[in-house]
Amino acid sequence: MMTHQPFGIDVTGATDEYRLDIITDPDPDNPQAIAYYTAADMDAACDQAALLLAAVDGPADRYAELYVHDGDGTALHCDTIHLPA
Repeated sequence: MMTHQPFGIDVTGATDEYRLDIITDPDPDNPQAIAYYTAADMDAACDQAALLLAAVDGPADRYAELYVHDGDGTALHCDTIHLPA
C-alpha cells in the first residue's frame, strides 16, 4: 500500500531522492531520526537504508520506513527496512 505524505525537502539537481524514517519507538509516527539522501536506483537506496539503520543508536530490533520523492513534493512509501535483533 502506497502512503502519501509531504516529502520534507528537495535535493537540488537530484532525480532519485529518498527519505528514511528510522523507528525505535512503538509509535511509527514518532521517528527517532530522519535521513534524506540520493541513490541511483531502488536497490542502492535499500542498501544505503540498511547501513543508515545500522548506524543509529537504538534497540537491537529496529526498523525504518523508506520513502521516495515523487517529484511533486510527496513522499511515496517504498519499503520497510528491518534490522532484526
